[in-house]
Order: sequence, then structure tokens, then C-alpha cells
Amino acid sequence: MTVGVLYGGMNMDVDDIVVEQPLVATALVAAVATVVYVGLQLAMDGAVAPVETAVFTLIFTLVYVGGNYLLRRNAGDSAGGEGSAGGNSAGGDSVDGGDER
Repeated sequence: MTVGVLYGGMNMDVDDIVVEQPLVATALVAAVATVVYVGLQLAMDGAVAPVETAVFTLIFTLVYVGGNYLLRRNAGDSAGGEGSAGGNSAGGDSVDGGDER
């Protein structure tokens, strides 16, 4: 129970940063991706390929931004959709049909 509360609290803090300052969050993700990829290149090859690092960082950051966009859009659709469209089509027909008979 405590782990869920702690995890939920940490997740909400990250959500706040992504919503309130998306450029900062994106820049932070790009910076971390670059540092990690450079570290991996140094550990494996002993040299850094700048073009390869830039391509990796760009793709990783685009996936991050796209993923956040889709998660937020789907979360908004599911929260608003169940209350309006979902409730009217599924629950509304059966309840209204029962009242009319």
C-alpha cells in the first residue's frame, strides 16, 4: 500500500513537469539519452560517433514526445469518453429503454 502511494506521488510530480514545462522535460530527456548513449559507445567501442549519437537522441526524444502525447490524449478520451459518449451509448440505451416500456 505504501509503495503504491509513493509511486503515485512520484509519478504525479513527473506529470506536473511534463504538463507545466514540456520543453524542459523534453530537453532533460534528450540530455539523459545523449549522456547514456555516449557512455555506452565509450564502454563498447572506446570512441564516440557524433552523428550516430545525434540520430539516436533525436529518435529517442521523438518517441518520448509522441508517447506522452498519445498517453495524455488517451487518458483524456477515456476520462471524458466514459462520462459522455460511453455512458450514453451503453448505459443510456438500456436505462432509457427500460423506462419507456
